[in-house]
Amino acid sequence: MTSMNVNIINTALVGYLLAPAPWLATLPLSLQFVSVMMVTLPASLLMARLGRRPVFIAGVLISSLSSLLLGMAIIVQSFPVFCCASMGLGVSMGIAAYYRYAAADGLEEKSRAKAISYVLAGGLAAAVMGPEIARNTVDLVPGVMYAGCFFTVAVVQLVSLFALAGVKIEKPKPQLGAAGRPIGVFFRMPVYIVGIVCAAIGYALMSYLMTATPLQVVNVARLGTSANATIIQWHVVAMFLPSFFTGNLIAKFGVARVLWSGVLFYLATIILALAADGFWLYWFALVTLGLGWNFLYIGGSSLIARVAEPVERGRVQGFGDLMTTTTVAIASLTAGAVHSQYGWEMMSQVAILPVGVVILALLWMAITQRRHGALNL
Repeated sequence: MTSMNVNIINTALVGYLLAPAPWLATLPLSLQFVSVMMVTLPASLLMARLGRRPVFIAGVLISSLSSLLLGMAIIVQSFPVFCCASMGLGVSMGIAAYYRYAAADGLEEKSRAKAISYVLAGGLAAAVMGPEIARNTVDLVPGVMYAGCFFTVAVVQLVSLFALAGVKIEKPKPQLGAAGRPIGVFFRMPVYIVGIVCAAIGYALMSYLMTATPLQVVNVARLGTSANATIIQWHVVAMFLPSFFTGNLIAKFGVARVLWSGVLFYLATIILALAADGFWLYWFALVTLGLGWNFLYIGGSSLIARVAEPVERGRVQGFGDLMTTTTVAIASLTAGAVHSQYGWEMMSQVAILPVGVVILALLWMAITQRRHGALNL
């Protein structure tokens, strides 16, 4: 997450400098999510076959090498190389997404949401480290802005190897043929579908607005790179600080109420973004955006995690994350195009549509649960 934060703060700005057209500024970020989309299902199936740890270690090494290449691409002023390195970083992001599911393996259902939220709480440290790296290493390489940021995170990534080398993750038992229920069974479960919708749109809408924020804050509002780093820093704090208690909120009030709270935060984000004309309104908009992401992503992930038996997790979680990353990739590319062609206000107005989809999905789940007499969500 530290690498991702540095990436979020700088990549669109670097893309704006290197891209042949302004609307392509967010293409590197979009390609990252395309890579995440492509690797999500294979990584999940590979973990089911080989175990979590070797795939996690490979992801760390890929992230470090890709970050190094991103810095080199800036030095040589190559947009294609920068895009390719971004795709490599996306591969590592797709693998790292399974840390949250690995934490839930082997736990009782009531403890899984807490485990997922505690893992994501690690992003709180990244909320401090990432923006500080971006702020203090932007001119580390003389005469080349932003390259030093990526060189630094290439080293930071390697710290993860020490944790992964010591952690014990049970290897999966060999399976003969396809184990568990067919994937089609899960797509007939409202809980699974709503879990995917909430996680996918919750993540995609966050990416959509956050991707364009550096372009708006630095290039349009002219608030400067330091203000941009501060806004993103507090956005990431808002994303991960609630993770210390989101699992407890789900256990106490039910996942449905937490998901509805996420919707309310997103509606507040849209209102604030439409009114934004200075630092504090952008700051508040990104903070509520982070809170909305936390509730929708953790809530949606907990719904996905609860429907699968151990032998089914590789396919079920993999398809869930495939849907999520596909939506995020589309949202990220759309952000750059809409912002460059129509501006921030239109971007904010368009965000109302996906929020409406989440509202309809939650209403459908509530009706379905009531019809079957299951009110425990």
